[in-house]
Amino acid sequence: MAAQTDRHDVEISRMSLRGGGWIGYSEDAVYVDEGDDDRVKIAHDAIEAVTLRTLEWDLAVMSLLLVAVGAFLALTRNPPVGLVFAAGGAVSAYRTYRNRHELGIRIRNRPKPFTVHPEHPTQCLRTLEKTVGSHQD
Repeated sequence: MAAQTDRHDVEISRMSLRGGGWIGYSEDAVYVDEGDDDRVKIAHDAIEAVTLRTLEWDLAVMSLLLVAVGAFLALTRNPPVGLVFAAGGAVSAYRTYRNRHELGIRIRNRPKPFTVHPEHPTQCLRTLEKTVGSHQD
């Protein structure tokens, strides 16, 4: 975690995101820069909750079952159809694995949480909870 100074002399403590970019914390807001030119600023007052989802277990299990069904079909019935099922399951498992450790920031008046994938998700969650929690009291 490195302290940087923003364009307006606001000190921001940054943590890297897995896909590039960073998430930063200041005294009044959370900043997210996912590598493109758009930087998102979320005021502490607007944050309702912060969650960390380790893995979507339902998708992971279904993906692995799809691979198993595909392997069974490929070995016993119809190899091309079985390979298609197995490949679909493998792609689904890979996408599910890439979305592990998803940090969700629930924002007031927004239907879906804002999600990021930090390199150090547990440390990021603790820091964000501590930073936001101290401003909501």
